[in-house]
Amino acid sequence: MQQLVQISLLGNRLTGLIPEELANMSSLTSLVLEHNSFSGNLPAALGNLPKIERLFLNSNNFTGELPETFARLTTLKIFRIGDNNFTGKIPSFIFQNWTNLKEIRTVASGLSGPIPDIGSSGNLEFLMITDLNGVESTFPRLSNLSKLEYLILRSCNLIGKLPTSLENMPKLETLDLSFNKLSGEIKISLPDVKQLFLTGNIFAGAVPQWILNTNRKM
Repeated sequence: MQQLVQISLLGNRLTGLIPEELANMSSLTSLVLEHNSFSGNLPAALGNLPKIERLFLNSNNFTGELPETFARLTTLKIFRIGDNNFTGKIPSFIFQNWTNLKEIRTVASGLSGPIPDIGSSGNLEFLMITDLNGVESTFPRLSNLSKLEYLILRSCNLIGKLPTSLENMPKLETLDLSFNKLSGEIKISLPDVKQLFLTGNIFAGAVPQWILNTNRKM
């Protein structure tokens, strides 16, 4: 089945380990295994898929760390691993090596922070990381994100002040930083953001005028 380019097994009741034979499908561009009951560690051999663009592994029972071989998945554009039981930190290769990445969703994946620097991911449009384990950390470095429209870092153990780099995202529409420990005054200005969620932090001072002048969700 060398010519198979897409596999979707979404929403079944499949169990057991991911078959390593999937890694032999060199033409595969899309592998969708979400909403099943797969378990165990991810096969390191999946890092050998030379054309993969979409890898959806969310809503299973996967464990262990993300294999280092995944650093080779440089064609990847969409990556979803939420609702699993992974361990270890978010690998830095996600944002360093996957330069074609447009969307990443790690919602309650089991992974720990801190969030690596995101400055090399200039093609990112949708970034969603939530419910991280681990210690408190300051904001990751955010630069070269001119295409980013959705930035969701909810419950990621973030501390400190809002970085001014948030002002350098001209396409940003949704910003969700809820349930962290961000503090200080809100000194940045994001007049073009359409949805703003800052619930459950420890900000102080007055509400900025740019928020009061628009209809936004907080």
